[in-house]
Amino acid sequence: MADKRQLRLDIKQKLEKLTDSEKEKMSQVIFNKVSALEEYKRAKSVFCFMSDFNEPYSIDFIKKAIKEGKKVYVPKTDDDNMSAVEVDEDTEFWFNKYGILEPKDGHGSEDIDFTVVPMVGFDSQNNRLGHGKAYYDKFLSKVKTYKCGVAFGCQKIDVPFAESCDVPLDMVITDESN
Repeated sequence: MADKRQLRLDIKQKLEKLTDSEKEKMSQVIFNKVSALEEYKRAKSVFCFMSDFNEPYSIDFIKKAIKEGKKVYVPKTDDDNMSAVEVDEDTEFWFNKYGILEPKDGHGSEDIDFTVVPMVGFDSQNNRLGHGKAYYDKFLSKVKTYKCGVAFGCQKIDVPFAESCDVPLDMVITDESN
């Protein structure tokens, strides 16, 4: 079993080599693929992460989902837990302790049809390597939702790393051919 801490460092080095322009283009490819999924099209409610600089840029996707009339939720963290808080075009945001935008307030829900999940890395069995805080594993283990991971192709991991507490995804979409 691979050392998750070392895998995170290795992937971070790969991501740091990508330019903002490359990440922006790859993000468009990724989210175009997500938007084309039947599971997404059928979804009435969508939960999506607010991206940081090493993740596919999600803000345009979030805005698009709101314009399409879907109920859109984004993460809000509180100590060791993460909740899905509904947002719209009038939502006020602030930076949390990790430097990630989250809603200042709002009501949460666990009734979510489609979830877009960020990750540090992934394998060919749709296992997800996160940042190690288990926010998404805890959240996804209690919510019945379609779990679509998104990542840049360079984040793929070719060695076993998943543990029994890791929640596998239904699919992973990258900028490369899936």
